[in-house]
Amino acid sequence: MKRSSVSLTFNIFLGIGLLMIAGASVIYYNIRQFNASAVKTSGTVVDLIAKGKRSYAPVVTYYDQAGVKHRYISSVSSNPAGYEIGERVGMYYDPKNPDDANIAGWREYFGAIIVGGLGLVFSLIGLGYYIVRKVGHSRSDQLKQSGLLVQADFDSVDVNRFVHVNNRHPFFIRCHWKDPLTGESRHFKSGFIWSDPTPAIGPDKKIDVYIDRNNPRRYYVDISSFEQQ
Repeated sequence: MKRSSVSLTFNIFLGIGLLMIAGASVIYYNIRQFNASAVKTSGTVVDLIAKGKRSYAPVVTYYDQAGVKHRYISSVSSNPAGYEIGERVGMYYDPKNPDDANIAGWREYFGAIIVGGLGLVFSLIGLGYYIVRKVGHSRSDQLKQSGLLVQADFDSVDVNRFVHVNNRHPFFIRCHWKDPLTGESRHFKSGFIWSDPTPAIGPDKKIDVYIDRNNPRRYYVDISSFEQQ
C-alpha cells in the first residue's frame, strides 16, 4: 500500500468529518430559526413511548393560542428516559402550523450534538495524520541540515501490529551503527513504510541515519528511497 493510499484513507475521514460538522451546523441553524419565529408555551409529558428495546421518547400535550390541544412525540429517545410522566416542559410551535413543534431545552439539539461530535472525531483523525506528517517532515529536514550523517547497518524489517489502515499494518526498518570514537553501538528504528521494503534491501545494505549532534537519541532514518518503491 503506497503512501497515496494512506493519504486517501485519511482524506476520507477528514471529508466525512467535515460533512458531518456541516450537517450538524445546518440542524442547529434550522432549530434556531424555527425557535426564533415560533410561539413558546408549556406542555405536559403524558406518556413515554418505547423506541426499540431500550430507549423512550416523551409524548407531550400542549395548547396553542386558540386553546386547541395538540400532541407531540419527540424524535429523540434515550435510556433512561429523559423525562417523567407529568413533568412540565417548554414547547415551541409554529403559529401557522401548531402541530409542528419542538421541546425547548438542550435536548432539542441532541441530534446536532451527536452528529457534530462524530464529525469532530472523524475530522481530528484526518487532520491528525497531516499534523504528524508535518511535524515529522520538519524534524527530518532539520536533522538533514544539521545532523551527523552515518551509514547504519541493516538489521531487520518488522511490522507494527498495533497500527493498521485499511487492514494493513506498516513496516519499519531496524538498523545499527557503531560509534568509532566510543565503540558504542546505537540502534535505530525508522518511521512507517506502507510497502514491504525487504526486496529492495540487500544483505550489505547501508541505511542513511541523521543523528542530532547534541542529543543522539534524536535521529532520523532516511527511508525516502523505500517509500518510492
